[in-house]
Amino acid sequence: FDENTLYILDSYGLIYRCYFAFISRPLTNSRGENISAVFGFFRNLHSILNHYKPKCIVAAMDSKVPTFRHEKYPEYKAARPKTPEDLHAQIPFVEEILKALGIPVLQCDRYEADDVIATLTRKAVEQGKTCRILSGDKDLMQLVNENVQILKPDHADVWKVIGAEGVKAEWGVMPEKLLDLLSLCGDTADNVPGVKGVGVKTACKFLDEYGSLEGLYEHAAEIKGAIGQKIRDGKDSAFMSKDLITLFDQVPCKELDSVTDISFNYAAAAERLRYYEANAVAKNYEALAKTAGQSAVASMSPEAGIQADDSPLEIKTNSGNYEAITDIHKLDILIEEIMQSESKTFAYDSETDGLDTTKATLVGFSICREKGKAFYIPVSAGEQELFSVQGISLNDALHSLEKLFNNPEVTVIMHNAKFDYQILRTAGIKLESGKLAKIIDTMVAAWLLDPDRMGKTPFSLESLAETKLGLKGIDFEDIVEKGQTFRDVPLEKAKDYAAEDADFTFQLWTALKNGLEKNGLAELFNNIEMPVLTILAEMELFGIHMDSETLAEYDKELEKNISIAEKEIYETVGHEFNIASTKQLQEVLFTERGLKPGKKTKTGYSTDTSVLEELAAYDPVPAKILEFREMSKLQSTYVEALPKLLDSNSRLHTTFIQTGTATGRLSSRDPNLQNIPVRNDAGRKIRQAFTATEGNVLISADYAQIELVILAHLSQDPVMCEAFRNGTDVHKATAALIYQVTPDAVTPEMRRTAKTINFGVIYGMSAFRLAGQLGISRTQAARFIDSYFEQYASIRQFIDQTIKFAEEKGFVETIFSRKRSIMNINSRNKLEKAAAERIAVNTPIQGSAADIVKKAMINVDKALKVHPTGAKMLLQVHDELILECPDNPSAIENTISIIKDSMENAVTLSVPLRVSVETGKNWGEFH
Repeated sequence: FDENTLYILDSYGLIYRCYFAFISRPLTNSRGENISAVFGFFRNLHSILNHYKPKCIVAAMDSKVPTFRHEKYPEYKAARPKTPEDLHAQIPFVEEILKALGIPVLQCDRYEADDVIATLTRKAVEQGKTCRILSGDKDLMQLVNENVQILKPDHADVWKVIGAEGVKAEWGVMPEKLLDLLSLCGDTADNVPGVKGVGVKTACKFLDEYGSLEGLYEHAAEIKGAIGQKIRDGKDSAFMSKDLITLFDQVPCKELDSVTDISFNYAAAAERLRYYEANAVAKNYEALAKTAGQSAVASMSPEAGIQADDSPLEIKTNSGNYEAITDIHKLDILIEEIMQSESKTFAYDSETDGLDTTKATLVGFSICREKGKAFYIPVSAGEQELFSVQGISLNDALHSLEKLFNNPEVTVIMHNAKFDYQILRTAGIKLESGKLAKIIDTMVAAWLLDPDRMGKTPFSLESLAETKLGLKGIDFEDIVEKGQTFRDVPLEKAKDYAAEDADFTFQLWTALKNGLEKNGLAELFNNIEMPVLTILAEMELFGIHMDSETLAEYDKELEKNISIAEKEIYETVGHEFNIASTKQLQEVLFTERGLKPGKKTKTGYSTDTSVLEELAAYDPVPAKILEFREMSKLQSTYVEALPKLLDSNSRLHTTFIQTGTATGRLSSRDPNLQNIPVRNDAGRKIRQAFTATEGNVLISADYAQIELVILAHLSQDPVMCEAFRNGTDVHKATAALIYQVTPDAVTPEMRRTAKTINFGVIYGMSAFRLAGQLGISRTQAARFIDSYFEQYASIRQFIDQTIKFAEEKGFVETIFSRKRSIMNINSRNKLEKAAAERIAVNTPIQGSAADIVKKAMINVDKALKVHPTGAKMLLQVHDELILECPDNPSAIENTISIIKDSMENAVTLSVPLRVSVETGKNWGEFH
């Protein structure tokens, strides 16, 4: 065993062992997550990395679906207790950190980790390598030979090396006989029966005497007494058990063929361990990183294109110097000090009695000018409240704040600034157009630096304070009792909690601002993300009008059609059943109607949309189920839900999420208006309920094929660029090229195929996926893709160059220098690398489109302030802007002119950006 030895982790076994090692004193982080398994697993792994210094190590994981053994013997492992939820929750954490470290995680549906390990050891030995399996599982000991050892966890960080003699010392037989021994003894943990009444000693005795299980049963008639009868009675059980326990070493997984030496990214692992707050173990990996000359925080390393300025710190409880201001004169003095300071910079945070910014009231606010020192100012809404609440009147407070917020020389730092901005607007603060202070949002800054940051609330102030500042703050739940609001919190507690938020925000900006500069993100942050933030805030507050009657009418139509679809399903099947019940649907489709099942889940064969779409080609029921589901979802998600969200003026207020995607695209929630179906009649009927108010019209401005325009610009493909410059139908032109016909001979079907390929290229569509979408053979799909790249050779070159750039730099970027690290771009796992390549190619295109739309919004907003027409921006849905405008020819004409000019000139590309503009009384009238 030398430096070329392959080390294999029996991952789940080690996770399970580490979890239960701390069962009486579980380790939890500040988010309440159990991290016992994470801590123990990576502490054990560190001892291996530090002591043995392996060049090649892989992690084997169990199948996520039932295995072939469950199919053979349904009772297999049935006696095992259910995996604790907080153990199961840690498996993705472990996988994530392993991948960050660079260790491949190998898994294959229908096969256990033991089978993956058996296959790996066979392949390694055939290649002349030796193997060490890190496991305490007795079943894996049957693999031990002169080329394979077991490293068994002994105690703490100590591993016991077990060779052939070690197996014999522990079990009484050599490894080649262990399978037969276990077949006789059985395994209660896995519900493997064995032979009733035969233990290890008895099994060893028989195997010594007869050599093997087969030898034993050749002489079973000779064995006297009760034990002989047990042996004979248990023959079928013994051989069935052997069949179950035998490790399968031919797992059909291509990833098992390409296991090679890896480059460990200790720093990346340390950063993820810090994130989960396994800080003691993170230190060990930081030490390895230092020895290897790696950056302290690899996920934001210079090589990845995104560099952080902070080093991981031990989490400590915050101890700031905070004061409450309840006198307006003291507040004015504080504000005057800010105005007269050289930097004119302060951090601000609001406290409210709710989270709905259209309804919540301001309870107080905090101001911080320097690290560790902050002030909390409680406010009261009226004179009557002043007698019961210690605070400054709201009107006085807002009047004082207006001096700061209406001064362009002042910089206001906020975390989730859109919320604070809206709360102030709802409270009644007067903001003067063109005089707004410079707003800094630390949440957006953190997102720009690490857009793929993971966790439940990855960009919350609490999460970032811990990972960037090493500070643990006061939990909201600890000071606000259930059923109460922040207004009910005593001033002393409120002061410490609220002022701390402003202090953390101030410190966080100090930690992040240099990172924006170093990574070339400052211009994007200052000139696009911050200006668009206030625009989004105003759009959300204003909302869009809805006609509930339109939805009510559609609800009746849906109810009727759902009932018809339900009846048709029952008539076709021959009986009624609960269509929403997965179990009953499985019975109908796969048992009664005999349809061939596809993928399997924990609850049986899947009945998800993709499966039903495939089955619809063979039977009418799956198609009817899909129709039923779609109508039911539309009814519950939109038709019934949206009217409940309207304000007293029948306006709907969505929330735009600026930090919700890694590409920079906006998303929306409560409700999600970007998911309303676009290309069918059902979606149109829902959009018809979004209406202009009396005396107004809606205007829709939509970029034409913006992602393909960007692809043409980035690739500089002469054929595609020429098509856009000439205003040609690009999909039709593509169809003519790949089908080799003249444009006038292109059929609608040809154009549809070309359109699918055009957009598929952006998302790295494979021939397999294209074949599925178009309903053609994979061979034909491959021919289409090959023909496409023959005609658009520069696009193929752009894709290859982008992937190469990502491999060398670790990141990709948009036209506006938005950066995204590409994890696994150099992975030796083919599936991981392929996924990373798709992200690398798509991000510059989709991200540039997102940046251009945001820049267009800023341009439109500025132009409408300079040349007011009465129009207001209401919605942004992907590449479309929706505005409300006074219904008079002059206002409409001027608004359209402003929109087209602002959007089409948002950026100068080598091909023209074109915008389609429509007007109407409701959103459903457009395109």
